[in-house]
Amino acid sequence: MKFEKVVFVRYFPLTNAIYRDFYFEELIQNNIEVEYLDVTGLFDFKVSDSFDFKGIVKISSYKQLDFYLKNNSGSNILYISIMTFEWRVFRLFRLFTNYHVKFGVFARGVFPSIIYKDKKSKIAWIVNTMSFSKVADYCFNKITSYAKKYTYIKSYDYIFKAGEFGYNGLGIGSEIDLENSKIIEINTVDYDQFVLHKELPYLHDEEYIVFLDQYLPYHPDATFFKIKTVGSEQYFYEVNSFFDRIELATGKNVIIAAHPKAMRYREFNPFNNRTIFFNQSNDLVKNAFLVLTHASTAICFPICYQKKIILLVSDYLDKVLPQFSMTAQSIKKACGATIIAMDNENDFKIPEKINPIKYKDFKYKYLTSIESENMLSKDIFINFIKK
Repeated sequence: MKFEKVVFVRYFPLTNAIYRDFYFEELIQNNIEVEYLDVTGLFDFKVSDSFDFKGIVKISSYKQLDFYLKNNSGSNILYISIMTFEWRVFRLFRLFTNYHVKFGVFARGVFPSIIYKDKKSKIAWIVNTMSFSKVADYCFNKITSYAKKYTYIKSYDYIFKAGEFGYNGLGIGSEIDLENSKIIEINTVDYDQFVLHKELPYLHDEEYIVFLDQYLPYHPDATFFKIKTVGSEQYFYEVNSFFDRIELATGKNVIIAAHPKAMRYREFNPFNNRTIFFNQSNDLVKNAFLVLTHASTAICFPICYQKKIILLVSDYLDKVLPQFSMTAQSIKKACGATIIAMDNENDFKIPEKINPIKYKDFKYKYLTSIESENMLSKDIFINFIKK
């Protein structure tokens, strides 16, 4: 066996999603030892509820981490980072470099790069969002980039990459990693779900419009990372008003594919009693007449199922979350989706068809590869670990 043990490293506690999406169960079933190195104690992050797993090793000091690495740095152990590389993890990665550990990372789930209207708008965005902390981050990250360039911080040995541009999500020095690492082609998590579900029978007979919800007013990450988000009253007024108009124009009902974390929707329905489905985004998109969203990572599903896409924006969203509008423009350019302003009653053009060439291009740039498109990432990963 190539590796007898896999150690995942992250600065947050283990969650059920991480356990599932990084194939803990499959590794264990193949007699590969798995540990989760929880280094939350080394960082000033708030802690969320964690998933119970006997292989969790909590690290509260660099001295403790040094002792752990001293006893777990053999060539038959693979470390997998589940962190974005930037200056705050510098010391952590320096220790991994000192012990010459075999180091891997998953590079998947990126979006097209944000598009600015022109150079002036880019400068305006930088000036408007500038702060002392951001300037400091920029300077520290520059130093960190040079450290990786001159091998003071080692590049990853292995990159499990989904799509041509998957590496863009690695963080600082991703181009350096791409040049120096062995690349193993895999898929995004959603693309794997598409592979599993594409041959299953349809669940619904009637045509409908599905909204891929992002749980914007209530998403727990907004509180966790102190991110500004939209107000529920204004947001749901705009969304539901738009749904009324599109239902009237098409004669088809809008149904809601709830975000996986949308627990509050189980207590009340903010979509004017439209039907809400939980954990069914893949299958709902498969049979949809039209897909609505803002800038959801679940855009994979309509791309793979060749469905028409409308990206919803508004002046209010643009004011509170300006990155959403820019991301929508990026997605539009990448796959040819239609953008509609929910608050503009004159802006109402439903797409008649998709651009199959752009959809295919999006698929191979951001979701999968020719080598992996008919395989499951878990099988690719386990096979790599064992052989």
